[in-house]
Amino acid sequence: MRTRRGFLAAGALAAGALAVSSRSTSALAAEGSSADGGVADRSAADADGAGGPVVSVADPSTGVDVRDHGARADGRSDDTAAFAAAIAAAAAVRGRVLVPAGTYVVDSVTVPLLVKVVGVGADVSRYGASTDGGVNLRHLATSGRPMIVVDGNGVSLENLTLQANGSSAPLLEVVNGFESRFDRVHLSNVAGTALLVHRVNNNLWTDLFVNNCGGDDEAAVVVKSPTAPGTNTNTFTCVNLHIEGSANVALDLAWGPTSDFFVEFVRLVAPHIETLQQAAGTDATIRIGNVRQVEFVAPTIYGGPGPLIEHGEQRRRGVPLDGGVRVVGGALLGADPERVTASETPVRLTKGDDFWLVGTRLGRFTVSGVSLGPDYGSRFGVDPSTRIDAVGSAVAVADRRTVAGRPEWSAPGDVVVGRRLRGSDAGAGLTTSVQGRNGLGAPEATVSGSDMRGTLSFGSGAVPRAGGQVRVRFAAPYAAPPVVVLTPATSRAATSGAFVTTTPDGFVLETATALPAGLPGDALRFSFHVVG
Repeated sequence: MRTRRGFLAAGALAAGALAVSSRSTSALAAEGSSADGGVADRSAADADGAGGPVVSVADPSTGVDVRDHGARADGRSDDTAAFAAAIAAAAAVRGRVLVPAGTYVVDSVTVPLLVKVVGVGADVSRYGASTDGGVNLRHLATSGRPMIVVDGNGVSLENLTLQANGSSAPLLEVVNGFESRFDRVHLSNVAGTALLVHRVNNNLWTDLFVNNCGGDDEAAVVVKSPTAPGTNTNTFTCVNLHIEGSANVALDLAWGPTSDFFVEFVRLVAPHIETLQQAAGTDATIRIGNVRQVEFVAPTIYGGPGPLIEHGEQRRRGVPLDGGVRVVGGALLGADPERVTASETPVRLTKGDDFWLVGTRLGRFTVSGVSLGPDYGSRFGVDPSTRIDAVGSAVAVADRRTVAGRPEWSAPGDVVVGRRLRGSDAGAGLTTSVQGRNGLGAPEATVSGSDMRGTLSFGSGAVPRAGGQVRVRFAAPYAAPPVVVLTPATSRAATSGAFVTTTPDGFVLETATALPAGLPGDALRFSFHVVG
C-alpha cells in the first residue's frame, strides 16, 4: 500500500537529524481530517516507531499531495475534485500543491492567491518516448472550460504538462497573473487557443512550451487585457517561449478592435516561434495590435507562407509613447519553398507606428523583407547591423507610405559617409509642365525619379525663347526652397545655358538664351539632385 512521509520536528532538523516515517492512508484517515479536506496536524509518534511529530500534509514545507485528496493518476479517472481539494488546502496556508508523476484527468480548477502547483516528476520533450512527461494533466475530453485558471497574485506553476485530450477549450487561462511565475510548463494539442491571458503584470515565465495548438481563426497564444477599465496587461516578461506547429497564428498580442485589446511593456526573450508551414494558414505568425512597447530579444521566428510579424493597430490608446515594437537580434526566416508556398514578406506593417529592426537577419522571401502600408506611421527604422537577404527581384524594404508620412532624421553634429550617399529613384507624384518658352508645338517634357533625384528631358518647337522652359513640381513641398543641382546629360543640354530657380514646391529649368527650334523630346536631358 502507498505510504506517506513526514518530516521530523524543527528541533531535529536544526540538529541535522532528518528522519522519514510512513503510515497507511487508512491509518491517517482514521485519526481525523481537517475541515478543509486535508489531514489534521498530529503530535503522536508514527506507528512504525520512527518517533517525532507528524507534520500536516498541508504544511507549506512539504506541500499538499493531490493523491492524499483522492487523485488516482491512472489516466482514466476524473481527478478534478482531488485537485480542487488539494488547491483549497494549500490556499489555506499559502502552500504548495504537489503533483507526483502520473497521468491525471482534470476538467477545470482555479488556482488562487499565493498557491504554487509543482509537478514532481521527470521533465518532458516534444519528441520521443517522453512526450507525456512525468506529470501529465489531460483535459476532460468533454470539457468546455479552461483546465487551469490562474486568478490571484503570486501564483506559481512548475514542471507540468497539459494536454487537450480532445477538448478545444484553453488549457491555461490567466485571469489575474500579477507577479506570477511559470517554469517548464508544456501545453499541447488544442484545436484552438491553448493559453489565454487576460491580465498579467510583473511576472516571470520561463521555458513555456506550446505545441500543435491554434486553429484556423484562433491563435495558439492570446495576450490581452481585462474588459473592465482601470487595469491592463503590462510589464509582461517571458523567457524562452516556444510555440511550434501552430495551424495558423501562433501568437496574438492585443490583436483586436475593442478596449481590452491593449498590452504594454512586453518583453519576450529568446522566443522560438514556428508555424506548421504545411497546411498552415496565411495570416501572420505573430500579430501585434494595440500596444505600447513590445520587444523581441534574440528571436527565432520561422514559417509561413504568411508574414512572420504583422503590426496592425486597430484602436489607438492615446498614451505617451503609443506603439513601439523592437526586434533585437535573432532571425526571421520565411517558409521553405520546397514544402509550401514561399513567403512574400517576413514583416508586414499595416497600421501603427514606431517599428525598428536592430541587428536582426531576415531571409527567404520573394517580394520584400519589410512591407510598409500607406497608413503606417513615420517611425520605422532598420539598424545598419540588420541583414535583409533580398535575392532575385525581391527588395529589402517596400515602402508604400506617402512622402509626408516618412520620417525626418536629424543629427546634431557632422555626418561622415564612408562610401556613398544614395537617394531613392522611386517616388510618386513628380509632374512637369512646359512654360511656353520652348516654342510652339514642342514635344512634351518627361520626368522620372523622386523628390530627391531624377531625370528631366525636353525639346523645342517653333520660335523658342529664352527664360523658363519646364517646371517640375515635387510630390510633397519642402519647408523652404531646396537646392537643386542640375547636371547636363547630352551635348545640347550642356550648351543650353541652363539654370534653375526653386520654390518649396518645385523648380523651373530656365535657359539664358533661346534654344534652337525643332529639337526632339530627348535632345535636352538633365539629371538633378535635390537637397533641402
